[in-house]
Amino acid sequence: MSDGTTLDGGPRTAGRARRGFAIDLPEPKFRVPRTRTETVRRADLLGRLERDSSRPVVLVTAPAGYGKTTLLTQWTEESERRFAWVLLDETDGDPEVLADSITIALTSIGVRPRLRRSFVLVLDDAHVVPPNLLQDAVLGVLDWLPQGSQLAISSRCEPSLPVARMRAQGMLVEVQAEELTMSAAEGASLLRKAGLASNFAPAPTILRRAEGWPAMLALAGTACPQRSEPADHMDELRGDEHQLSEYFRAEILAELSPTTRRFLTRSSVLEQLSGGLCDEVLERKRSAIVLDELTRTNLPLRPLDASHEWYCLHGLFREMLETELRRAEPEIRLALHSRASDWHLRAGDLDCAIEHARSAEDFDCAGHLLWANLPRYLGEGRNDLVKQWLSGIPAERLAECAPLALVAAHSHLASGRVAVAEQWARIAAVSLSGAAERSTRSERAGVMIIETWAARSGAKRMGEDATRAYNLLPDDSPWRASCCFLAGTAALLIGDHAEAERRLEEGAARSAVVAADAASLCLAQLAVVAAERDDTASASDFARRARCVIDTHGLRKSPMSALAGAVCAAAAMREGRVDEAKAAVAECQGLLGLLDDSLFWLGAETRILLASVLLALGDVAGTRELLAEASRQSRRAHDVVIFQQWFDDAWNQFDARAETALAGAATLTTAELRVLRFLPTHYSFHEIAQRLHVSANTVKTHVHAVYRKLDASSRSEAVAHATDAGLLG
Repeated sequence: MSDGTTLDGGPRTAGRARRGFAIDLPEPKFRVPRTRTETVRRADLLGRLERDSSRPVVLVTAPAGYGKTTLLTQWTEESERRFAWVLLDETDGDPEVLADSITIALTSIGVRPRLRRSFVLVLDDAHVVPPNLLQDAVLGVLDWLPQGSQLAISSRCEPSLPVARMRAQGMLVEVQAEELTMSAAEGASLLRKAGLASNFAPAPTILRRAEGWPAMLALAGTACPQRSEPADHMDELRGDEHQLSEYFRAEILAELSPTTRRFLTRSSVLEQLSGGLCDEVLERKRSAIVLDELTRTNLPLRPLDASHEWYCLHGLFREMLETELRRAEPEIRLALHSRASDWHLRAGDLDCAIEHARSAEDFDCAGHLLWANLPRYLGEGRNDLVKQWLSGIPAERLAECAPLALVAAHSHLASGRVAVAEQWARIAAVSLSGAAERSTRSERAGVMIIETWAARSGAKRMGEDATRAYNLLPDDSPWRASCCFLAGTAALLIGDHAEAERRLEEGAARSAVVAADAASLCLAQLAVVAAERDDTASASDFARRARCVIDTHGLRKSPMSALAGAVCAAAAMREGRVDEAKAAVAECQGLLGLLDDSLFWLGAETRILLASVLLALGDVAGTRELLAEASRQSRRAHDVVIFQQWFDDAWNQFDARAETALAGAATLTTAELRVLRFLPTHYSFHEIAQRLHVSANTVKTHVHAVYRKLDASSRSEAVAHATDAGLLG
C-alpha cells in the first residue's frame, strides 16, 4: 500500500530496510536534535503541547527561523513519552523512501505492529516533501496511530492536509508564527544568551524591530558587539544589514519564482498590502489571490484582519526588499510611490498619501496635502509626525515649495520656536511673491498668522494683522480659529475685555472639531478674561474645558499648552486642590522652557499667572523669579496696558505676603518692600523715587528703615540679608 501501512494496520516494514538499504539513510536523519545553550525555553507553548496530548496531530507551521524545530526538541526533553524523529529531505520525495524513513524512526524506539504503547512521531521539515505524498503518508499514519500517540509535523508552509476538518473534529493542535513569536522577556533573554550585556543600549530597539522573530534576534546578537557600548550601525537594526539580508536571501528568496520575487520586491514600497492596492500600484490583476497563496508559503507575511483583506510583511524583511528595489529597479520606485499616494488619497488615508508623495519626491503634492490638513495634525497633537515628514525633505526643496515652507513655519511655531517659524514664513512669502498667480489666500494668510504671533509691532498691530488674515480666509477655514485667538488676545492686552471675549468665544466655537490646539488656547484665554471680572466660577469652567481638550487630543506636551496649564493651576488653587495645583505648575514650567523669547507676550502672561499660584503655595523665591522674567519679557510689549495692571496686582500680593512673612523688629512695611526691590539695581535714590512716584527723601527714609530692620549697615549688606530672608534673588 502507498499509505505507509500494512494491511493489518501496523507500520509497514521498510522495503529498503528489508533489502539491506537502510544503511544508505544518514543516521542524523533519525536523531533528535540537541538544544543549544543559547536557546530560550518556550514554557507557555510546551505547557500547551502537554495539555493537548490527547489530540492526534500537532501542526507547527511558520517561516524559517521561528524556532519550530527548537520547540519540538524542547518538548522531547521534557515529555515522558518516547519520540521518533524524522528529518525529511529531498530523498523522501520517493514514496518508498518516505515509508522506509517513517518505519526506521518508529523501529528505533521499539514500535511494532499491534504494540499500542504511546509515542510521538515527529516529521520535521515536512515542506520538502511533495504535498500529495505528504498527505498520503500522514493519513496513512493516522489510520493506525494508537490512542494517546501523536503525529507532530513541522513545516515552513501549510501542508496539504484536511486542516479544516481536523479542526472541526478536535484532532489538531496548531502552533503558528504568531504563537512562536517571542515575547519581550523571551527576546531579552535570547539577547543575553547571545552575549549582550543586560544594559546594552540598543536592546529595546532591537526587540521592537525584530518583532519577536527568533532568528532576527539571534542574528542581531551575533552582529552586535560583545560589550555594553553599542556600535552605531546597530542602533536601528535594519533589514538590509548584511547578515540579515544574507539570511533572507538564503532561507526565503531562494525558494521563490522570479515572478513572485518581483511581486514582493515592488510591493515593498507598501507598508500594508491588499489586492486592490497592489493591483493599482503594481499595474497588474488578481493580486488578492497571490497574497492569499503567499500566506501559505515560507514568507513572513501575515493577515491583518479576519477577512484576510489586508496583509503586512515583517518590517525587516520589507526593508531588505526595498533595498533590492532601489538597486535593481531604481527607475520604477518613484512611480510606485506616486501611484500608491493616489490610491491612498482616494481611499481617505491621508497619512499614507502624504508619506508616499514624499517618498515619490513629489514635494509639491506633499506640500499641498500637508498645508491643507495641517490644522488637523497640529490639533491632534501630531506635530512629531509632521516634523518627521519634513526631516525627510531636503531644505532647499522645502524652500522652493511655499506650502511646505509654511508647514515648516507652523510646525516650528507649535514647538514654541517662533524665531525659526518667522524665518520659514519669510521664505514662504518670497516663494509666494514669485508665483503670485498660483498662490492662494490661505497661504498668504498663513504667512500673516506667523507674523501676528511674533507681534513685533505691538498688540494693536497684532490685532489688526489677525483681522486681515481672518478676512483672507474662507468661512470654513480652520485657520480662522487661530486668527480669533490672536485678535482676542490682542484686545485683552490693550484692555478691551468685551472685544477679547467676543473674538475668543468665536474662536472656541470654530475650533471645537478641526483645530483643538486653537480651542484650548481660546478657552484658556477666556478663563483669564473671566478671572479679570472676578467671575471665578466661569474662569474655573473655562480652565476645566481647556484641560479636557488638551487631554482628549494629546496636547499635553505642546509648548502652546503652557497658558492652559497656568489657568488650570490657578483654578485648582482657588478651589483648594493644592496637589493638583502643584502638578499643573510643574508641568507648565516645563512647557515654558520650550518657548523661545520671541513669543514674549505669551511667556509674560503665563509667568504672571503662575507667579500668583506659586505665591499662594508659599514659594516666595519662585514667585520673584517668575515675575522678574515676566517683567523682562513684557518690556518688548510697548502698548500692552494689561501687563502693568497684572504686575501691580502681583507685586502687591507678593509684598503683602512678604510683609507677613517677617516677624518682630525685622518686619518691613509694604512701602519699604517696594524700595527693597530696587536696592540690587544700579538706580540711585533719585531714580528709584521717580519710578515709585515719591520724593527722594521718602526713598531715603525707607532705605534707612530697611537697613535698621535687616540689621545692615550698607546697601550691599541689606541686599544680602534680604536675599537670605527669601525676599530677593
